[in-house]
Amino acid sequence: MEWTPATKKEVSEAIEADWIGIDRALKAQLVTYLVEPQPALIQRFGRMENAYIVARLNEHVVFFDDIEEDFGTAKEAGGLLSEVAAYGNIALAIGELKRAKSNGS
Repeated sequence: MEWTPATKKEVSEAIEADWIGIDRALKAQLVTYLVEPQPALIQRFGRMENAYIVARLNEHVVFFDDIEEDFGTAKEAGGLLSEVAAYGNIALAIGELKRAKSNGS
């Protein structure tokens, strides 16, 4: 099966699937950071590829990594993602956004 970039619909479905089993109170806190999936560019394997931003706190974002099929954090400027880190599920990645805010980054 050949890999193809995720579509906006597939990203939205991945977000919904990741909430399964997450405590309701925690989810209620974290969903406030969600945004409508927005296209961005990410450098992977030496080339620019498309990605989707799914949560935002100023320049800090959570994006869907469609190769690993999980969520990561990055900084976004002008539609380009940098300082990319992998976190796993949506709750962990958004939690990292909250830590960035607490640390004043």
